Amino acid sequence: MMNTFKNKFLPTSLSDFIQTNKVALIMWDMQNGLAGKASNLAQIRVNANLLLDCADKHQIPVFWSKHILPSLELTTEPFLMFLMKKQNVKDPNFLVETMKAGMFDAQYIEGLEPRQGHIVLEKSQPSFFIDTPLDLRLKTLGIKTLVFAGVATDIGIEFTCRHAASLGYFSVVAEDACGSYTEVAHQRSLDFLRSWITPVVKTQEITEIWS
Repeated sequence: MMNTFKNKFLPTSLSDFIQTNKVALIMWDMQNGLAGKASNLAQIRVNANLLLDCADKHQIPVFWSKHILPSLELTTEPFLMFLMKKQNVKDPNFLVETMKAGMFDAQYIEGLEPRQGHIVLEKSQPSFFIDTPLDLRLKTLGIKTLVFAGVATDIGIEFTCRHAASLGYFSVVAEDACGSYTEVAHQRSLDFLRSWITPVVKTQEITEIWS
């Protein structure tokens, strides 16, 4: 019988998922106003830098999202409502501009900044694939799997993992290099991702394979 799947990339182990010639590291929203507010920032800082050191050593591409919001009048209605909830206001006229270019909130956390050769892509949505050239860059590099570190697990990371699958990519989440604004939200999202096809693993498991 003809094997119609012989040319398919169907990983069965973590080593398969994160082969160094098929993987990219995604550093998600490592900015003062986002990752800077994570409940487990100290842990994220240590483990994200371990991933960065290992990726750089083995020439694994590293992509950094940079969340920059448009002016409020150019913000879509769903995200105006999200900002209203986040800022605890009932009238959009009371919203305060945030995450704009040049603001402290939009700057990368000290000690967690892009390094030489890394790729920085600006975005304003919780999926890294919306209105960015990420998909094109990944396809050009022959990437099949994205490894995630950053904040927030339950917002942008989960959104992007789901979106990645619809575009043909696998995702792996470094659970101790990710976080959210509450531990409950972080764990809830990790539980969902585990139930899907996304390996949720420790940073050390990834770096040992890459090394």
